[in-house]
Amino acid sequence: MKPTNAEGEAALTRRQLAAWYAGGYRTLASARIAGLRATSDKALAILIRSTTDLEPWLPDHF
Repeated sequence: MKPTNAEGEAALTRRQLAAWYAGGYRTLASARIAGLRATSDKALAILIRSTTDLEPWLPDHF
């Protein structure tokens, strides 16, 4: 894998990542209110859709 200097299409903090993984962002509005940054609404929508139909897997000791 080659290193890159390109920025990602979305940026999440650790807390935002945990909330996203747990299904906390179901709409663009909820993601934007939580402070998620993305290059476009399309990129953010793809990120949100990637978990909307899945149940989160959480270990017994989260």
